[in-house]
Amino acid sequence: MLRHTDSPIPRRAAALALLSGCLLVSAPAEESTAAVRALETESPYMFGNWGGRRAALANRGVTFNLIYVSDSLSPSRRDLSNWSRVRGTLDIDFGKAELVRGLKFHITAMWQAGGNLGARLGTIANPSSLASINLTRLDSWWFEQELIPEKLFVRAGQFAGLDSYGVQPYGDSFINEPLGYAFGNLIDAVHETFAPAATPAFELRYAPARQFYVKSAIFSGNRNPFHDDENGLHFKFKDAPVIATEAGYLSKWGRTSASPGYAGSYAIGAVINTGPFNNIANGQRSRANYLLYFMANQQVYRSRSDDRRGLDLAFGLNWTPEEFTKNFSQLTGGLRYHGVLPHREQDTLSAGLVYSRTSGVLNRSLSQAGIAPYAAEKLVELNYAVRINRWLTLQPVFEYYFGVGADPRRSQAVFGFRTLFVL
Repeated sequence: MLRHTDSPIPRRAAALALLSGCLLVSAPAEESTAAVRALETESPYMFGNWGGRRAALANRGVTFNLIYVSDSLSPSRRDLSNWSRVRGTLDIDFGKAELVRGLKFHITAMWQAGGNLGARLGTIANPSSLASINLTRLDSWWFEQELIPEKLFVRAGQFAGLDSYGVQPYGDSFINEPLGYAFGNLIDAVHETFAPAATPAFELRYAPARQFYVKSAIFSGNRNPFHDDENGLHFKFKDAPVIATEAGYLSKWGRTSASPGYAGSYAIGAVINTGPFNNIANGQRSRANYLLYFMANQQVYRSRSDDRRGLDLAFGLNWTPEEFTKNFSQLTGGLRYHGVLPHREQDTLSAGLVYSRTSGVLNRSLSQAGIAPYAAEKLVELNYAVRINRWLTLQPVFEYYFGVGADPRRSQAVFGFRTLFVL
């Protein structure tokens, strides 16, 4: 699965996106050679700014990205598991392009393949936020229209619930799935859709004030999305719908005329699936299930008002009825410090915890049958992201599981690293 924030494009699609963008606009002829060189030097892309054309396209509302990311993880020195993903994304702001005010378009696709270490180890919290199945697929596409300036928005198309509801705002700082992407039990509990298996969806978002928002979406809750729509081109409605709602507050405490303050986000949400669901102890059917969550992310320290160096904290907790889901509650917590080493402001040291609780209903049933009950799975992660340059990041990671798969007799250490190229 993937963040947020990821979605890849096959080579041909990327070429078409690039060609269409180049037809829309070109770099100004009068741009000086010095200015072009500056753009190339400061470009966040491995292949540069193409003589200023990429920046010129962005100024006209056309942006595209091609990202390669790979997780190489091992539970021992002799057992390396690699998972790789290529994601391509095209965004068009029709307002910036002076075509349709308030209208935006987004499309993203990906190729991914490799070994899913979490599936092999039997963990609840996957060691990698990227791993799922081998595929080449159109993930998401949508149109978004601003109905009331800066207040009311409507989005329709194909997109994933976990990209917006239960997603981790600081996910780019972590490797494991619940901290690096979104709560993992949202899939098992209510079949919330995930990337790159997005389904048909519709969303309304309302922001009555700059600090507050509320949003709600309905998704086609396909329970086997890769089988139902293997390449993402069929726009298939299947199974019961998933309805997600979230309300949030965006903080900015400590802001003064001389300081931008400390940014934070706080959200409560609910996701409902109209079923059916089977009781995990006796098989009895229910018509619906739901999951509730709370998330808090806050900057708490900056060394200077204009500096990236500082500390951020993250917390998340969710709960769903114990009758239908083995991992009925998940708690996540993390901290990250940007610039812990002198002259390395772009590097980030991160530490996190994922606590996955198991159902008491299931455990009582197992005990009555003479089977040892489950415990909780606890995952600790420590990583250090080295920003080698603007387009390359190397992120060594250490993860330790206490009670792999909620089996109290099993523990496991995982070592490895993530490599990220922005092409």
